[in-house]
Amino acid sequence: MTSRLLSGALLATLLVPVAAPALADPSPVADRAVDRAAPRTTLTIHAPGCEGCDITAHSALTSDYEDVWESGSKEVVDGVVTFRVPTDRTAGLSLSLVAPWERRLGYVTVVAMRYAGTHPGDTVGFRDARAERRASACWGGTAESSYDLTIRTRKVRVVGASPRKVPGTLAWARTTPGWLAPMRRVYDGVMGGQDIDFCDPPAEG
Repeated sequence: MTSRLLSGALLATLLVPVAAPALADPSPVADRAVDRAAPRTTLTIHAPGCEGCDITAHSALTSDYEDVWESGSKEVVDGVVTFRVPTDRTAGLSLSLVAPWERRLGYVTVVAMRYAGTHPGDTVGFRDARAERRASACWGGTAESSYDLTIRTRKVRVVGASPRKVPGTLAWARTTPGWLAPMRRVYDGVMGGQDIDFCDPPAEG
């Protein structure tokens, strides 16, 4: 997968002259202070059956292809992993994962937030997920300070980088959350990608 990890800016020392005007341009230090003060959401991912999986959260919208937020990769321990996400980045959030059993996929597994024909609140089982052909990776987001999302994962055989099928992962939201377009093709319910999913912005109003 093409790396789109965004590293934090290096700390810089800002020297301000004594006679600096009151309306000087905001400093990088001030920008970081504002960022730290921005509301954040504690996103708890429950992933039973995916112990040792590495999960990464991404947030990107088609309205600005240069503005991408990405967490560091975190390991599922005791079936749970937690992220602190800027609340305004939860809309358009997607999740990718690497499971211990995966072999030479040629892509990274993506969690299907919503399958075609489902609605927020619908429960999706393995058989239903396995029969799906279209899905969205994009969460609709939340304004809450904390949110719990349960994902299901199953080891399946998939077409990978080699001619033979290899162990891969079917990963999906157990209960369909609010979601954003676009829908895209998936294969037997399996969603994967070689880059971050860019999501359509939520409708205004």
